[in-house]
Amino acid sequence: MNQAQVTAADLSRPHLALMNEYLDNLSRLNKSEHTIKNYRADLLKFFAWVEFCEGKDLVKVNGEMIGRYKEFLNNGGPIYKEVIRHPQLAFLFWFKVIFSKARFKTRSEKSLLLFQAPMSVASRRRHLSSLKNFFQYLKEVNEDSSAKFSKNPVKSKLHAISLKDIDVVPTKMITREEFKLIDDKTWRTKERLMLYLLYYGGLRLSELCYLKISNFDLHAKVLTFARKGGSIHTLVIQKEELIFKNLEFYLSQTEFKSDFLFQNKEGKPYSLKTFYNQIMKIISRAEVSPGISPHSFRKACATNLYIKSKDLLYVRDYLNHSDAKVTQTYIDKATLSKNQRRTYAS
Repeated sequence: MNQAQVTAADLSRPHLALMNEYLDNLSRLNKSEHTIKNYRADLLKFFAWVEFCEGKDLVKVNGEMIGRYKEFLNNGGPIYKEVIRHPQLAFLFWFKVIFSKARFKTRSEKSLLLFQAPMSVASRRRHLSSLKNFFQYLKEVNEDSSAKFSKNPVKSKLHAISLKDIDVVPTKMITREEFKLIDDKTWRTKERLMLYLLYYGGLRLSELCYLKISNFDLHAKVLTFARKGGSIHTLVIQKEELIFKNLEFYLSQTEFKSDFLFQNKEGKPYSLKTFYNQIMKIISRAEVSPGISPHSFRKACATNLYIKSKDLLYVRDYLNHSDAKVTQTYIDKATLSKNQRRTYAS
C-alpha cells in the first residue's frame, strides 16, 4: 500500500480543515497545482501517522515527535487504523484517544492504512520541509488570536538533512551535438516548442505543464509565468525569434479549449507523467547516449548560458534560483573544462 490510499475519510475533520485552509492560502499565493498536490499528499501522510501511530492532535506535536516521524520516514513501516466492529461504539475510539488513561472494552481490529517504504535523503528533506512550512503558517495565523501552535516543531536542524554524494545521482549533461540530433528528429511544431522551452528557456517540466498562451507577449517577445514556488518571472528568453516563430505557427494550426499551451482533448494541462513520457519518447527517437532526461535540458541551458555570459548571477536569475550555490550545481564541470581548453588552444 502507499500514500495514495490515505483519504480524507480516514482522518480527523479538524486536521483536514487546517490543511484545507493552508492549501487555499497556497493557491492565493499562486503556487502551482503540482506543488499544492504534493503538499496535500505530504500532510495526509503526516496526519495519518500523528493520529494512528501517536494518537495525538496537531496542537500536541513537538520536536520529539517530529524526530520520531523522521525515523519513520527513514526506516519505513506500516500505519494501522483501528476499526470498530460496531458503528454505534465508534465514538469510543476517539474518546479513548483524547483521554488515553481511560480503559474501554471495545471490540475493534486493526486495518492496514498504508505501508511507507524507506525514503531517500532528498525525499525526506523535501517532505519535512513541507511540514515546516505548514507549521509556520499555523504559527503565524494564530499569533494574535490563540496560544495554539506558538512554536514550529520542525526545527531547521531536523529538516535540513545533509545530502551525501552517495545520495545524489547527478543529471547528465546534454551536449550541443546531442541536442542537434534530437532537434533534427523532431518534426512536429508542438514537440519542437517543448524542446526549445526546456533547452533555451531552462524551464522545469512542472512549469511547462501549466504554461499558458497568455503568458507569452507576442509583441515584446517575452514570457511572464509562475515559476516553482509561485513567484512570477518575466523571462527574456534565448533564441526568442526562433521560439516565437514556432509558437505563432503552433497557435495558428491548433484549436484550443482553454488557455493552457499544451492541453489534452478536454482542455486540461498534461500531467507531469504524460509530459515526462512524451519528452523521453522524443529523446529516444534520436538515439543519443543513455541517461539523458528532461532535466538534462535545464542543465544544458545553465551550462551554455554561463559559458556565454561568464556571469553566475545572471544564470541564477535566468533559471529563477534563490541561491547561486544551487546554480553552481547545474553547471557541468566537464563541459566547462572542455570549453576552456578549446579557448586556450585557439
